[in-house]
Amino acid sequence: MTPSPAAWHRAMAAALMLLATACQPAFIGIDSEADVAAENCYAYRYGDKLRQINFAQAFDWCHRSARLGNAHSQTLLGELYYLGLGGEPDSRNAARWFEAAAKQGHAHAQYMLYRIHVGSPNIEQQEQAAYWLQQARASGYKLAVQTP
Repeated sequence: MTPSPAAWHRAMAAALMLLATACQPAFIGIDSEADVAAENCYAYRYGDKLRQINFAQAFDWCHRSARLGNAHSQTLLGELYYLGLGGEPDSRNAARWFEAAAKQGHAHAQYMLYRIHVGSPNIEQQEQAAYWLQQARASGYKLAVQTP
């Protein structure tokens, strides 16, 4: 007896669902684009067993991950700008990325915003410096806690 076309389609759909369910664990270990970009950001910034320090690559990977919202990568990108690693120092772009990370609670980024604003003669920037220092202290960031 030959199955009807509808019965055949139902059987194929069930078989495909079973196959998809069986294969699912193989895909669980695959990192997201953001995770891969963040890992490469850190690896090229500091070097690892597979990659040597390369600030141009670090900048590219950090920027990708930072745009996807990764606070650690936003902080590392801010440092690349702040220190001029791979180009001229750029405190404006550094502050932009530090602030994005700081608003997510990244204590080092909060402290770096303090460092950027603290020396300014501008009262508003001095107030920002005090605010971010307090935020970093509240996070327990050691350098912030030790800052008078």
